[in-house]
Amino acid sequence: MHPNLFSRKLLPAVTVTDADEALFVAEALLKGGLDLMEVTFRTSAAAAAIEAVASKLPEMCIGAGTLLETSQIRKAIDAGAEFGLAPGFNDRMVTAAAGHNFLFIPGVTTPSEIEMALSRKVRLLKLFPADALGGVRYMKQITAPYQHTGLKLIPMGGVNLDNLADYLRHPIVLVPGGSWLAPPELIRNREFDKIVALVKNSMKRVRERVADTLSAE
Repeated sequence: MHPNLFSRKLLPAVTVTDADEALFVAEALLKGGLDLMEVTFRTSAAAAAIEAVASKLPEMCIGAGTLLETSQIRKAIDAGAEFGLAPGFNDRMVTAAAGHNFLFIPGVTTPSEIEMALSRKVRLLKLFPADALGGVRYMKQITAPYQHTGLKLIPMGGVNLDNLADYLRHPIVLVPGGSWLAPPELIRNREFDKIVALVKNSMKRVRERVADTLSAE
């Protein structure tokens, strides 16, 4: 496992159409100061993209997103993914990932799904779609009964530069994530310098939040 998995406090969700795109995006993220990314299995290029980044940019910790089928877990692992995420909770996926000793982060939206995950000893979950559900206010309410369990969340879906600090303030949030760090239109238009700028601005917000936390202690 990558030594600083999730330590950067940001998880970009990246959708690409070929491996070269993934390499360009990964390089842009690294230039911005971020060595963590998720490549979504929303296109047929996902496995090849993960393999290209894992082999050519080993300093990048890369994961696989939108894993919907158990066969995709094997593909992600073979390509070099160090972790995987899903939009929802599927017990078959949890079982398959455990069989491969693969860090798998299923998605939840309700208390019942959180309790299903806890019953499987899964304490790192993706809250999706975070903003549509009610954002930070919903997250606080839904997690209040479970804070003593060691539950941690990765909120995704509608997280952006404007509300990033609000999510970072909540101790249950391990790392916020989303596509705002590498928007599809910037990838499509090869505007990688703009991705570098977005990452730098987002990392600045993270550093400011960390500084605020330390000064309050």
